[in-house]
Amino acid sequence: MMEEKISLMPTIAIHTASPFKDLFPIKESVLNEIAEDMKQNGFDFAHPIIIWAGHKVTVVDGHTRLAAAQKIHLNKIPIILKEFASEDEALQYAIKAQSHRRSLTPQELLNCLAELDKRKSAGRPGKLATFVANFGKSSEATADLLGISRGKVEKLRTIKNHATAKIRDAVASGNMSIDKGYKETMRARRQDKARELPPLTGTELQDLKESRSEAIKVSIIKMVKLRLEREVQEYPEIGYSLQERNNLRDVISSEIGNLIADMLPGENENEQ
Repeated sequence: MMEEKISLMPTIAIHTASPFKDLFPIKESVLNEIAEDMKQNGFDFAHPIIIWAGHKVTVVDGHTRLAAAQKIHLNKIPIILKEFASEDEALQYAIKAQSHRRSLTPQELLNCLAELDKRKSAGRPGKLATFVANFGKSSEATADLLGISRGKVEKLRTIKNHATAKIRDAVASGNMSIDKGYKETMRARRQDKARELPPLTGTELQDLKESRSEAIKVSIIKMVKLRLEREVQEYPEIGYSLQERNNLRDVISSEIGNLIADMLPGENENEQ
């Protein structure tokens, strides 16, 4: 393991490359602000450029600072050479460095999620319980990395994978909220599915509702059970009072109730 220390490197020798340079688009206003500060005060050594050691002098974190230094023609800037076992590890470092500093924009979240999902194994476990556990762990790890909730991760993933280009662009630009983009995407998917299938009525429709309701209930209970089991395994020393457990139960029940009310389609287009 090499010692990580700040050193000076010629600006012209530093290299940028995908996927790192594409994650966080440089904003002109921020670039100009940083460049002006550098012109007045010099490059802040408290925030050196992070370079992937031995990987073509590639920037992992600090693209805007590098661009600002280039803009005002600094010959040398402070860097830290850091070792990463793989591109995946370097990518996660870059994302965490940004998400822990500030709230990422919808465009940045979609960019990061696209790169993270691209690297996931295409195969899915055969057993339902194993799949649910892996799915939950993956979503929670991604949520922690991006600094957002697991629910927001899944909404963004739905938008990324299924939304029209118009909706994706509107969410990315901030002209449409993530919640609205998700709801519009799900509405369009339901309409497409309805056009593909003959309409169900009477007993067939009621049987299908009961079947799907049972499936939803079983899958949610399994996911909650797995999450609680992991909590007990990881924090066996923590005990909760009856009041604390009841409070947690009430909050979770309320949140799940809100999701059911908001996300499951009503019996007609006008039902909210």
